[in-house]
Amino acid sequence: MIRLEVHSVSKFYVPGVWVLRGISVQLTSGEALAIVGPNGVGKTTLLKLLCGLGEPSAGRVTLTLGGRSYAPQECLWWAIGVVAPFMQLYGEFTPVELLGLSLRLRGMRCSGDQIRWMLQQLGLEAVAGYRIVTLSAGMQQRVRIALALLHRPWLLALDEATVTLDAAGIAALEHLVEWHRGRGGIVVAATNSDHERRWCSQVLELPVESP
Repeated sequence: MIRLEVHSVSKFYVPGVWVLRGISVQLTSGEALAIVGPNGVGKTTLLKLLCGLGEPSAGRVTLTLGGRSYAPQECLWWAIGVVAPFMQLYGEFTPVELLGLSLRLRGMRCSGDQIRWMLQQLGLEAVAGYRIVTLSAGMQQRVRIALALLHRPWLLALDEATVTLDAAGIAALEHLVEWHRGRGGIVVAATNSDHERRWCSQVLELPVESP
């Protein structure tokens, strides 16, 4: 059983000016959470705290895997995948090269079959040998999704993941989200997209914090 627990998490960047305050939520294997709300309420900030790319000012986040609990920072490299605008790509690589490098950096065997399967799922076969810098924004987003899921993480974090995708790209991501949840993974999506909300079993609407 996998479990993501968020206990009274709060965050400020300037003392006394809260971006988030007292957020609590729990997810278990196969569940998905949509974090929604107007621009500026902290959706991306909360997502970063849940996936280990930031630390809360108060409260705690724990990810329990195989009976052992981790802070997200402790298992980010092998248990978490992130799709977000702030995740930069190495444009001089091809998708095949970058996916292979991602596995090797994680200490995992670079499986050609695994890479080919992921490219097929996202409709990237035709551009697999092109430099990423030459690809459209939508195709680059598909590469980000492939990188996030290739190592088969247990927590998948999505930040406005479908903004640059066409209908085929959205359908491909939806299929992969279903696959990820079916294998017991957890999904957290920061979004204001109706179709992304429909993928999720829970919705957390963030309030606008008073100054």
